[in-house]
Amino acid sequence: MINLVLLAWLLVGFIHIGIPLAYFAAMGRVASSRNYGLNLSNDWEPTVSIIVPTYNESPVVEKKLRNLSEVDYPKDKVELIVVDSASSDGTAKQARKAFDEMGFKGAVLEESERNGKASGLNTGLKRASGELICISDAECLWNKETLRNAVKYLSDPSVGSVSGVHASQALDANLAVSMENSYRSIYRAVRIGESKINSTPVAEGEIQLFRRADLPGFDTRIGGDDTDAALSMVEKGLRAISAEDVVFFEPTPSVWGARFRQKIRRGQHVIQAFLAHRRLFTKRSTPTGIIFPMEFFLYAINPILFVPFVILTIWVVAIFPLVLYPGLAGLAVIILVPSLRQMGATYLTNNVIMLAALYQEARGNKQLTWEKIEENRLQ
Repeated sequence: MINLVLLAWLLVGFIHIGIPLAYFAAMGRVASSRNYGLNLSNDWEPTVSIIVPTYNESPVVEKKLRNLSEVDYPKDKVELIVVDSASSDGTAKQARKAFDEMGFKGAVLEESERNGKASGLNTGLKRASGELICISDAECLWNKETLRNAVKYLSDPSVGSVSGVHASQALDANLAVSMENSYRSIYRAVRIGESKINSTPVAEGEIQLFRRADLPGFDTRIGGDDTDAALSMVEKGLRAISAEDVVFFEPTPSVWGARFRQKIRRGQHVIQAFLAHRRLFTKRSTPTGIIFPMEFFLYAINPILFVPFVILTIWVVAIFPLVLYPGLAGLAVIILVPSLRQMGATYLTNNVIMLAALYQEARGNKQLTWEKIEENRLQ
């Protein structure tokens, strides 16, 4: 019995911790040592329709549009479409004022009721005339070269979706922000590594580009419109990549409750998209055949293993009291070393967050619309 408990603990620990760490290390190495293997043209300048869906974005919409007006791309080739989903705070009025002041080509569209982000994107898509479609959330900002850098990747016909990488603007160094930065550094390396192998299944709605001809619309039954659209490109035989020189800025909620709500919703939306594209499990190509199942494991299965791993750990300590002393010593090191403390806290909170996301999905609460997180606003 004792040997079985110890064996089970080692096995679950290897699957729950060992396999993810090995995968993260492998993707990090790929990210730093390979290129994307693409034939790119820096001179290609197609027309681009930028769709910005909004709901009660009055604190940020003017700053967002001003940021878009400063991008390094020919103004006559950029069309901006703001789609407001029945805001109650004058977002559409502010957007129109910014349009007039900044001389945008495009339109501010208003929906009579709020039906979710994907619905707003579809409304914008019907109005869009650009060769490329770019979606971007209202609370994020870009570097001046972000759009141009993203466009060049679609000059290679093998690419169907281009997303970017996150750089936090939060200046305070509280634990919530530090943990998010720690998580993002790993997340970024994994997305870039997967992209350089072939495709990453998880995309970022802060900036994502497609060819208009490849994008029929967004599925309104799924919250993760960005990941869902990226996986649709993979199903078409195209690549979906995160580009390391396509940088965006988004504030990290410094309040614990806000951070948890945001990450639970986002985690749940990724799971929804994965389930909608479960056909990718049968893809025979080596890159997709490895990456998609691994990401599904990381998001949907591994968090569940957190529960038996904790139970077995307590059981092993109870059976083998001598294990407690090196365990406490290791815990002390983790607590005393800031980087290890951040990693440990990130491990614990991410597992709790994904368990909550799985619970929300299981009970049918899709979170296709949600209350705005006021802490998550660019200052």
